[in-house]
Amino acid sequence: MTILVTPAAENDLVNIWLYIARDNSDAADRVYQATEDAFQALAATPRMGTLYRSKRAQLEGLRFFPVSKFKNYVVYYREHHKGIEIIRVLHAHMDKQRRLEPRE
Repeated sequence: MTILVTPAAENDLVNIWLYIARDNSDAADRVYQATEDAFQALAATPRMGTLYRSKRAQLEGLRFFPVSKFKNYVVYYREHHKGIEIIRVLHAHMDKQRRLEPRE
């Protein structure tokens, strides 16, 4: 299964790592690895996540799934014919609607 990671999701991962690493780089590495593990699990079982409800057509089929052991981090992804596309990785307390559904 293919895992495509959007530039926005790559940026999310870097920012999450940098934020956590300010206090503890080992913890940042653990969160990063758990997120990568979540990507692999989702690629193997793409419908494992919950469907994200939105009226926007560009978000049709979007799902979300919390990172195991670090449930405050949530992977937003979409299934495609060869695997999954990671759209964003956000902290649960972030304004997900603003980040997933930006105003035009």
